[in-house]
Amino acid sequence: MLSMLFKTLAVVALLSLGMCTIKALQDHAKDNGDIFIINYDSFDGDVDDISTTTQAPREAGYVDLDEVVRNCNASFITPMSNVLQFNTTGALPDEKDKTSMCYFHCFFEKSGLMDNYKLNADLVRKYVWPATGDSIEACEKQGKDEANACERGYAIIKCVVLRSLTDARNIPVV
Repeated sequence: MLSMLFKTLAVVALLSLGMCTIKALQDHAKDNGDIFIINYDSFDGDVDDISTTTQAPREAGYVDLDEVVRNCNASFITPMSNVLQFNTTGALPDEKDKTSMCYFHCFFEKSGLMDNYKLNADLVRKYVWPATGDSIEACEKQGKDEANACERGYAIIKCVVLRSLTDARNIPVV
């Protein structure tokens, strides 16, 4: 009699677990192969919640900058405040911060913007600014006397960013 009671309880427990699983699956998007079908009862209108199971085709020379940031920040942990300040002023809060210098050197190298202290003019024009005149050559000459790789790379990158910021201020936006 006792074993029959345990069997009955086990069956009831499995059935209730199965029902909870079915309900949970109904509440989430379902995968039909290429796209997710959204349960419109729970869809809040945020298009960012929609995802696909296949990668969108990428153009030749595409650089996943988010991935580059993650990789470089894993090696050279730099506060986002340093990155934001550098991107808006062209200077770090502490100009002797070698970790942040190495982060930016890593970022330019891993993204393909710079290779062995030579700027990739096409990518710089695409992702940073439409470098004009002698900007590329002038920036590549920066930091040649630096023995530390990060300091040399940072000097080039700082030149690129400062010229970018200067050009952006001097070109009227239509």
